[in-house]
Amino acid sequence: GKVLGVAAADLCIPILTYVFGEAQLGGKAALVSGWRLRGAPSGAAVPLDHYYERLAKVALHEVAHTLSLYHCEEPGCLMNFSPTLDDLDRLNLMFCERCRFSLRDNPWRLREVP
Repeated sequence: GKVLGVAAADLCIPILTYVFGEAQLGGKAALVSGWRLRGAPSGAAVPLDHYYERLAKVALHEVAHTLSLYHCEEPGCLMNFSPTLDDLDRLNLMFCERCRFSLRDNPWRLREVP
């Protein structure tokens, strides 16, 4: 199975000063952080439902990496690389057709793909 960890702490990797989440392609685990997801450009906190939508997007994106899905160039696709909150907010809470096909074709045999 796959494991998803949710952290309250900020995350970074050697090549980036921060990340919203991290997973190894085809790996067993993914980690997401809510640390930076509460903020709005004004510095105020976003509404709780907006925060949870962001967290869901990052979680689905990272778990998809554990299912061997790469970043996608399709605008709006959940697998599109999103290094900023503005980029993350522009994503749909769903995968594009190509990514859905890749997930359906995965040996984990997902039944329903958002």
